[in-house]
Amino acid sequence: MFEEIEPEDQVAIESLICDLKTIREINCADCGTAMCGHEALMSVTMGFKNAPRCWKCLSDVLEQDRVAVRNRLFTLITRRVCYNEGWLWANREEGFEPEALPDCLWPAESERSISPVVESEVSVPDIYRKSTAEWDAGDMGCGDLVLELRTRMLSLKPGQVMRLVATNPGAEEDLPAWCRMTGNTLITSRHPVYMIRRKTI
Repeated sequence: MFEEIEPEDQVAIESLICDLKTIREINCADCGTAMCGHEALMSVTMGFKNAPRCWKCLSDVLEQDRVAVRNRLFTLITRRVCYNEGWLWANREEGFEPEALPDCLWPAESERSISPVVESEVSVPDIYRKSTAEWDAGDMGCGDLVLELRTRMLSLKPGQVMRLVATNPGAEEDLPAWCRMTGNTLITSRHPVYMIRRKTI
C-alpha cells in the first residue's frame, strides 16, 4: 500500500512496535483477558496505551457497537503508514497473511467485507468555537498524540473546547477519526489547527 517509508516514519514504526510488544504482554485493563497484537494496536490508536483494553472493553468504553468500532479503526489504521505497519506486524506475529483479516477480530467469514468510513466535519453553533484550553502538540504523531489528547480532554468539563495545534500530517486523518470514535466533537479542522469540544455525556 505504501511505496516507500520515510526515515521519520520508520522511527515511529519501531517505537509503535515496541509499544505493541509490551502491551501484548499485559492483560486488558478492564476484564483481565489476554490481548492479541491487533487489539493492542486498536488501544494505542484510541489513546489507551497506558491502560490497554481488549476489543470488547474498548467498545464498551467508547459506548459503541463492537463491529462498528472494529471497522472504523481498521479503516483508520490502514490509512496511516505507522499504524498500517503495526497491523502487518501483528498479522506476522499471529500467523496471518499480510492482507488477511485476522480471525481474532473477524471470526465469521460473512463479516469480511469492510466499507471505508468517510469522515466529515461537524457543524455546530459559533458559541462552541471559543476555546477553554489550548495545546500545541507540535509534530507529535501516532498513538502519542491521541493518548495525550485524551488526558487533556478529560481535564475539561463537558462542553468545553480544546484548541489544538498538531502539525504532524497524520493528524488530518487521526483526529477526525478519534473524535468520532470517542464522541467528542470536531468543531473545525483546518490543519494544523483543530477545535475539539468535549462530549457532554
